Amino acid sequence: MSNRGDRKLEWCVQLQTQPSNNQLWLSDLDWEQWLSVLDMFLIQFRLIYVMRRKTYVADLPVPVLTSYEGVANVDVWLPKHCVMLYDDGACLSSALLNILAIPIELHRGVLLDIATAAGLAGISRSSIVVDLNYEVTVNEVELDHEDNGEVDRVILESMEAYQPQPIPATKASIEALEKVRVQQGLLDCVKECIVCMQEFEVGSEVTRMPCSHVYHGDCIIKWLETSHFCPLCRYPMPHDEIEN
Repeated sequence: MSNRGDRKLEWCVQLQTQPSNNQLWLSDLDWEQWLSVLDMFLIQFRLIYVMRRKTYVADLPVPVLTSYEGVANVDVWLPKHCVMLYDDGACLSSALLNILAIPIELHRGVLLDIATAAGLAGISRSSIVVDLNYEVTVNEVELDHEDNGEVDRVILESMEAYQPQPIPATKASIEALEKVRVQQGLLDCVKECIVCMQEFEVGSEVTRMPCSHVYHGDCIIKWLETSHFCPLCRYPMPHDEIEN
């Protein structure tokens, strides 16, 4: 059976005009806590996930259709500088990817609309509601039953002969990675290097990938010398194809 998938993301971003249940406790805060909250935004993600599967079976004139729908509601508090994309969208992308499992290549438009809503809020801290409709369509083709035995034999022989070969990033792309100094704002979003699991220190130098994720320089260099993918989001770095 072979398959191919198509993905589509639709979204709507708006400021909530009425206070949410999550904001009712704000009246109990003292002055210092209020100052902290003024630098934060509540992002309320409302996701509808739809998977449609089309299975094309031999001798059937139309594909067999199946579908699945799920709903997820996730509330995330983020510092203003993250919501305004001063970190190049690293925090918001992390929420969309790691919590809602939305591929990073679909993020940009959503992030820009969230930043626009935050700018319109001014000094108000109305929550930002993000309605997401994520659809995945998978097309599958079932092979004829009489061919399955031969196909299975070929697949088994290929698996036995296969030797995995790591594909590193190119040396030039590794050397071109951006070096930045850790600021407190970055630590509000990312506290540790995911490769070595050691915390970042304010003022220390880290290396930033094109996808905006940051790591200790030595850690990410060692990683990219083996794999050309970002450890967090699988962003592909330039690499040389390995011939079979």
